[in-house]
Amino acid sequence: MSTLKGKSISSTYQNLLQTTSEVNNTSLKNVETGSGNAVAMKLSTDKAEFTKVGIGTSGTSPDGLLHVMGVSAGSVTSNISANQLTLENSTDAGLTILSGASSSGNIFFGDANSNKSGQIYYDHSSDYLGFATGGDEKLRIDKNGNVKISGILSQSEDRYLLEEYFHKLPYQDIQDTEKTQQTNVSTAVVSHTKHVRITTVANDLAANQSQEFQLTNNMIHTKSHVSAVLVNTSATIATHAMVNVMSHTIANGSCLIRISNGGVDIASMTFTIQVTVDPHIDSNDHWALDGTNSTDVDIRYSGAQPGIEVNTLSGDNDQMIIHPKISNQGNNSNLINVSPWRNVNFHSEYQTELNVAITTDSVITHQAIWAGMKLTTDAAYDTDADQAYFLYATDDDLGNLTTNGNLHFIYSVGGVDYITNLGIVVAANTVYRLKLSFDENRRISVFVNGVQYGLTSTSTATTAGGVTQSVNTTKSLVMTSSANLIPVVAIQNLSAALRVLNCSFIKISRTLS
Repeated sequence: MSTLKGKSISSTYQNLLQTTSEVNNTSLKNVETGSGNAVAMKLSTDKAEFTKVGIGTSGTSPDGLLHVMGVSAGSVTSNISANQLTLENSTDAGLTILSGASSSGNIFFGDANSNKSGQIYYDHSSDYLGFATGGDEKLRIDKNGNVKISGILSQSEDRYLLEEYFHKLPYQDIQDTEKTQQTNVSTAVVSHTKHVRITTVANDLAANQSQEFQLTNNMIHTKSHVSAVLVNTSATIATHAMVNVMSHTIANGSCLIRISNGGVDIASMTFTIQVTVDPHIDSNDHWALDGTNSTDVDIRYSGAQPGIEVNTLSGDNDQMIIHPKISNQGNNSNLINVSPWRNVNFHSEYQTELNVAITTDSVITHQAIWAGMKLTTDAAYDTDADQAYFLYATDDDLGNLTTNGNLHFIYSVGGVDYITNLGIVVAANTVYRLKLSFDENRRISVFVNGVQYGLTSTSTATTAGGVTQSVNTTKSLVMTSSANLIPVVAIQNLSAALRVLNCSFIKISRTLS
């Protein structure tokens, strides 16, 4: 009223508010300016009504009936289909429902036929979150994270999904397990793999003569079934020659392989023998084991953690690498399409998403762990021109890192490397759920244990070793299209001592087109 001081009512009446008629009953009356222009308010003797109310909107027109603003979120406005109540802030915003310790907090959705057809509620007495449709509960999540669903759980029909929980152990591809016998035909062959293809030294094998050698293999146990089959020779076997191959004297860690000729003499010939240990125990259909000095006996189910446990040998730079299978036959050039994990394109333009769960060992020193998508399985970030993967390395053998005790994320675009120090100190005996996701613009978002971390756009040519990104929603630069990246999980020993890693699952998905 200070604006009226020293002035007459007649000279200022246009600045006053009035009602269209006397407020003497419960009927709402429009509130007008002194010149008769309606304002967003109606009055009666027992109520007041506003067309729109803004709290903290600072002179900005409210988006809906009630608009509560902390700080403007920007140029965005509420959708007309849900603007009756708008809560706005430039950072986090939310709605809190407080209720009794043995009561529930509720959000109901109603129509002309029911005032609670749809429901979201939290029951504080039993600590569960419930969802109801059609008036009946269909989904419940309890305090332990258990989910109860009354209907059928279906995956998205818009995406192609692969999941690997390692119900079968990955072993080395056959093309990675070829051995050539040394010295003479009785020289032992060492191969700690489920599958091995052995080429013998050239030898003469007279009619009714046999030769044998020992196969040392820690996959073999006294009850094992060892299959030995002749698959090739260095020359054509004579028509009346009869070459047979068999395994015998099976013991813990070894067996004997015998080659017999029941026909005419054979002169100076090598024999290629395919050996399979316990063929009745299937290897993984889609995943294989690789890496420097990797062995099939060093992959197992740990018991303590779900999934598989891989153990490097104790030599410096020994590795255990899990990757999609290339082939299940020796001639992989003709039989290359054996797994969708490698042969379906998971390119950046398909909005590919990869999820991996790993668990560190009690010892996390002198090792490198990597998981993500690469052109190859090599952990050194200067190897692949295009890649997107998490890396933990306790020294710089695989490339310079700013803080070796921290988890880093590396992506490369056309040969230019970008390293982000995520600021996560890798701890022993800890589960890390790693996620990377390409958006519709081929940009990557990364998450660790459900928390998003921002990515740098500063290359290693500008800042070597990695940069910390303070904004956790910052995505990568645009990735190369049609780069044939494959998922990989691996561990490498960086000193003369074995190292251990557990992998619980690997999941990947992409759009249908």
